Amino acid sequence: MASLTYSIPIRTSSDKLWALVCDVRRVAQLFPFTIVDEYHSPEPCNWVFRRRVNIPNVTDLTWREHSWTEREGELHFRAVDGDLQTFNGHWQVAANDTGATLTLALEYVIPEALRPRVPSAMVDYVMGELCKTICLRMKEAVEEAPV
Repeated sequence: MASLTYSIPIRTSSDKLWALVCDVRRVAQLFPFTIVDEYHSPEPCNWVFRRRVNIPNVTDLTWREHSWTEREGELHFRAVDGDLQTFNGHWQVAANDTGATLTLALEYVIPEALRPRVPSAMVDYVMGELCKTICLRMKEAVEEAPV
């Protein structure tokens, strides 16, 4: 199982950043290769949706994902069925002296069907770059948003 963690300081309040993290559909729109649909919330702070990722020249993946909060500032997620058997982690938002820190922690296993076509080192590199990119886009979105 591969894992990664990426943190980035953001010049905004932790409340504003937390609101963005909990807006699953908006976060997906910040990344051009991701589509979220079949979205529903069976109870407050608990979401289930289908996520589709289409990375050019790499692969198309679709899975149903469950996201939930256990406490303020921490959103957990996991794949529950689909192309990814192991895809889980969490977003964390913490206040700091200049605003907030956003952390994304992720664990995943490369699907068996992809292993012959895509070297694991390439997948690990792409996953790291994707996580970094989505965090940077979240930073841009929340720092540029009107107050």
